[in-house]
Amino acid sequence: MATAPKPPGVEDSFELQISRIKRQIDDKFCKITNYLKKRKDQLLRELEEIHKHNKLENDKHKQYIYEITKTQKFIGENIESTTMKGTQTEMMKILEQKQKEIESEWKPKHISFEFDNTLFDMINGFGKISVVNSSYSCLPVVDYKGKVKPVVSVGTGGSGEGQFSYPWGVAVDYRTDNIYVADRNNRVQVFSKDGKFLFLFGADKMNCPVCITIDKERVFVSQNGAGCLLIFDLKGNFIKQIGTPGSGEGQFNDPRGIAINVDNGDIYVCDCSNNRIQIFSQDYSYKSQFGIGIVKYPVDIQLTKDTIFVLTNYNSFLYFFNYNFNQVQNTVCDSINKHLNRPYSFLIDGAGNFIISNHNSNNVIIFDNTGQLLHKLTNSLSEPIGVDLNSKGGIIVVDNKNNNLLIF
Repeated sequence: MATAPKPPGVEDSFELQISRIKRQIDDKFCKITNYLKKRKDQLLRELEEIHKHNKLENDKHKQYIYEITKTQKFIGENIESTTMKGTQTEMMKILEQKQKEIESEWKPKHISFEFDNTLFDMINGFGKISVVNSSYSCLPVVDYKGKVKPVVSVGTGGSGEGQFSYPWGVAVDYRTDNIYVADRNNRVQVFSKDGKFLFLFGADKMNCPVCITIDKERVFVSQNGAGCLLIFDLKGNFIKQIGTPGSGEGQFNDPRGIAINVDNGDIYVCDCSNNRIQIFSQDYSYKSQFGIGIVKYPVDIQLTKDTIFVLTNYNSFLYFFNYNFNQVQNTVCDSINKHLNRPYSFLIDGAGNFIISNHNSNNVIIFDNTGQLLHKLTNSLSEPIGVDLNSKGGIIVVDNKNNNLLIF
């Protein structure tokens, strides 16, 4: 799953965030206005140069015609002998032809004019700017239009290598594109970017692993059967357990989605059946919690620079929080929520697109950063659960019912 850039500091109150956004909007409009003014002055100068050049050409050609007419008159008045009549006629024809050529050359020219596309791209792009900063530049951008059916399908039901029993979460190590899958056979299985089985780990410690995320050199796995988080290195060596079953601070009842803040190391965990999000510090100690009385069965979480997004399964809802942990009403979430049907997992790509596994509708749905529905993946999907991206923008989906891993 995606990790997050650094959230605003304590000094960034909600009022200061609003003030900063207003300044950003003013600056953007000022840049566009200055650009338009400069471009206008440039175009007017170019037109004036064309006008001057055309006038000079016009005067020059008029002078040519005058000289030819003058020569024709001189020939007509001064050549009288019969011997010279033939020469006079030929010279007159030559002069007339030259006159026609010159006249045709200085006919008014057509001036082609088009606005440069970059100007309109700038203005059109500004119209799409969202106050919600939901992009995370480290993640790839998905070419959703080209995705119809999976290019790789891995796994069947069973307990052997490369087989699954109700697989759940999935995470990708972007440096290698290795794929880590939480398998209800009480283990994590690791596959190469093209779906080849590599190794498995955790079988001696796991009890119903569900969600999984990767941060630098660590793999975080939540377990709803054991009420805790397990932390491993990328090779599967055990590092640490966080939490115990219960409802107190630092305890869990069905932990699910995990997000890591890459700057300060804070660990955000969806404590599903306790209806809250718990936060642990970099040293794994309990820090704080939020969402109590708001979220109902949270299953996944994503962090962006200014925003915390929480996905709930019970009422199929995407919540929006700021880093003061206050819920913010948002039209992006409102638009997305209309399409949700018991979702379990989501992520946000490098362009701010939302990619959500819509379990009960048997599809994966993709929205842009304004909440507009862009695309649906339905081919070969029965009950999609986990979803993540590889470094090339491929969508990795775990199908719980079909016991397989799909790459779109």
